[in-house]
Amino acid sequence: MKTVTQSVKVNEVLNLLYAREFAYDILRRFFVEEPTRDYLNEFIHRNMVDLFPFQEDSEEIHSGVQLVKKYLATHDPLHIDSHFEELHWDYTRMFIGPFEIPVHPWESVYVRKDKLLFQKTTMAVRKCYEQYGLQTADFNIEPDDHVGLELDFIFRLNELCIRAGEANKPDVVREITRLLNEQQNFLAEHLLAFIPQLCDKVMTHAETDFFKGLAVILEHFLQIDSTVLQELLKIEIIEDK
Repeated sequence: MKTVTQSVKVNEVLNLLYAREFAYDILRRFFVEEPTRDYLNEFIHRNMVDLFPFQEDSEEIHSGVQLVKKYLATHDPLHIDSHFEELHWDYTRMFIGPFEIPVHPWESVYVRKDKLLFQKTTMAVRKCYEQYGLQTADFNIEPDDHVGLELDFIFRLNELCIRAGEANKPDVVREITRLLNEQQNFLAEHLLAFIPQLCDKVMTHAETDFFKGLAVILEHFLQIDSTVLQELLKIEIIEDK
């Protein structure tokens, strides 16, 4: 019996990459710093939470979306200052301080026994960034293995995939495959090594359903995204004719 090899065209891969771009942009923005009114305005007016990918494939992502929507149904952070400050403070209190931080945003804290920053784990993440000419804005101040920065790195690699696919040069398949492998390896070695623990802490310590919902979305989206990348890398990608 002849084995049938599955294949997918570059333009079909691009559709997936656009969905990932949308998802990672949301996640990196809300986990790298306190929410801003400008981005909240875009997020709410474009109804972006309802458009979050993979809801039909994941009850958990869908439930996270519903938590965010539940919060926004009773709060108006765009027009009511106290609601915006509540959301802003929820992030600050969990991830920054000024009191003891209940949710550390750095991979090192979760994967190292000594929990020390700027050691082997941070440097390994930095090396990944440097391979693509990237450097954190607060170099040697903010550890490179901050969850928001790691999400931003995946966003940027996915962006390079999109550019390669849209340019459709002769080596497009090899370049997309290489970049997908880089993302899958980074997810497996870094983000997925600590995201479940981080999201569990957010669920425990967040005071708003907004951030509880985002934590649920983050954890389960990364799990599905990793599975999707693994499956995609088993399929032959072919150039568009």
